[in-house]
Amino acid sequence: MTENNATETKGNVKKTRILVVDDSRLVRVTATKILAAQFDLILAEDGEEAWQKICEDDTIQVVFTDLGMPKLDGYGLIQRIRQSENEGIRNQPVIVITGAAEEDDVRRRVFELGATDFITKPFRSTEIIARAEAHASYRRDKDSLQKSVDIDLLTGTLNLSGLHQQLRKDVSFVNRHGENMALIIFELDDFKTIYKRIGEHAANRIVKQAATTLLGAIREEDSVGRYGFERFVVSLPMAKTEGVIILAKRLCERIKSFKISIGGEALTITMSAGISIVRKGSPTTVKELFKSAEQALHNAKEMGRGEVQILKLETKQTDEPTVAVSIDNLLEAIIKGKTELTEKQMLAVLNRLAPLIALMTKKQKQQLIL
Repeated sequence: MTENNATETKGNVKKTRILVVDDSRLVRVTATKILAAQFDLILAEDGEEAWQKICEDDTIQVVFTDLGMPKLDGYGLIQRIRQSENEGIRNQPVIVITGAAEEDDVRRRVFELGATDFITKPFRSTEIIARAEAHASYRRDKDSLQKSVDIDLLTGTLNLSGLHQQLRKDVSFVNRHGENMALIIFELDDFKTIYKRIGEHAANRIVKQAATTLLGAIREEDSVGRYGFERFVVSLPMAKTEGVIILAKRLCERIKSFKISIGGEALTITMSAGISIVRKGSPTTVKELFKSAEQALHNAKEMGRGEVQILKLETKQTDEPTVAVSIDNLLEAIIKGKTELTEKQMLAVLNRLAPLIALMTKKQKQQLIL
């Protein structure tokens, strides 16, 4: 057993790193005797300790876990792994080892949560070794395929690596040519709670359907990537602000049409969106776009489910001084009859109100004019 990076066997071939999680010292000792000679073994006494090790060590290839443990049980550990924002952790093979009496019910529940395999105690040494080898091999092959194609295998969108590579290209292009750029982060609302109710299989169906909806709505020059468990990022180089807002709203409305029934109860799925906009002549970076879009998404979720919000990045430097305008003070002055405004003040007011006006419906804009 080792707590360091994967050790090397003869011929400089790294051993497969295995994490075994069980609060029983006897089980941990038994697992060590069976696995330590062939695998690089890490032990944890409960789900919380295991989760910390998983987050700190990206070389772990297979997780064996008990179910009944203090602090965080096996069910909770599976949920955290399958809902992780980290692509590598989310795809981790998880094998449940349990002596639970009601085996059929337990088996069904853990597979709904996303367990990869199931072994009943007392386990045979040949069985646990075979499962470890098989799932480690599958994980290596899957990771290799994922890295080679830059595609998320579940949704067909760009994976995290492919997404960042595409965004660097898009940002470089718009900066070089002084064009517009928009980035949208879509997030399925409260999806981790929904996941707990419907299980991994149904949750994956919804995520895949959402991805298909996004892919079917974008232009050829746009890109969609999966950014976490329930998040997607859409890159839109040279996109107009009004068109981006219309697109985001339309997609959020489409997601509302998704229906799933749980115990006869219809469950409505909603999606919120945060939009980051860069105007022509305002150079930006991928980091700035993400930060702005994430703040816009936070603002949208603060307003409720299925909302869309926008933030504009203004990084172009000009020689003209910024005009500071308080809309509250301005309205108070107008009420008092002080209606004199300079052109700069008027433009400053319109720029402050532009994101709000952009989110208004056509009817609301007509009422505003009247």
